[in-house]
Amino acid sequence: MSYAIITGGAKGIGRSFSNLLADKGYDLVLVSRHLEDLAEAQKEIQAKYKVKVHIYVGDLSQASFIDKFIAFAEPYNAEILVNNAGFGHNDLFIDAPLDKELQMIELNIKAVHILTKWFYKKSVTNNKGRIINISSLAGFVPGPYASTYYATKAYVTSLTRALAYEAKKSKTNVLVQVVCPGPIKSEFYKEAGTNPRFYKRSPNYVASLALNSRKTVIVPGFKEKFAHVVLKIIPTSISLKLAGIGQKKKKIK
Repeated sequence: MSYAIITGGAKGIGRSFSNLLADKGYDLVLVSRHLEDLAEAQKEIQAKYKVKVHIYVGDLSQASFIDKFIAFAEPYNAEILVNNAGFGHNDLFIDAPLDKELQMIELNIKAVHILTKWFYKKSVTNNKGRIINISSLAGFVPGPYASTYYATKAYVTSLTRALAYEAKKSKTNVLVQVVCPGPIKSEFYKEAGTNPRFYKRSPNYVASLALNSRKTVIVPGFKEKFAHVVLKIIPTSISLKLAGIGQKKKKIK
């Protein structure tokens, strides 16, 4: 049976990917910091979809743990990697805790980079594979009041698009994609310190659209697609201002 690896696969959009891939018959390897969430996802998915779910507990923002996780996941010879684990923070750059920003960079950028490189090499050798990196609309514009988060997602989007180009030009049988949703109805807002009323898009909708697409850049939702087009047209000075206004509105006072 084929395996899929999903980081942050126990909650939110990661759980939606887990459910949908299990429904397609994939056995799963899930990793998260929270044992209770992983154990619950394992129990429910195995009972409902009759697939195997292997869980691994740890923090992917720690470089030493990434090596351990790769060693754990390697024997399953997975065909799909979903790099979903990540978090955001909404604050003035001067006020944002440096340790939290560095942890965000480690998880949103470094972990994604390492796992993408490992899995891409593996997939090229096997002449098959699929990488789905979860970014955000935030990756298309600088974001005042959440500057580090926006910058991390810009990195993910840029890296994935470049790798997808290389994969196509090298004529590998590896599909590389980046998903750039707007605010998703999940627990993302808790870590970000933002108001949950702004997060309305269904994670199931996003995951389903991504899995059924062959596009390199996937922007789920009409409003989000419209925003993406507008961001391509208007000057950065204007998009910068709009992003700042939006982030200010989201912040919990």
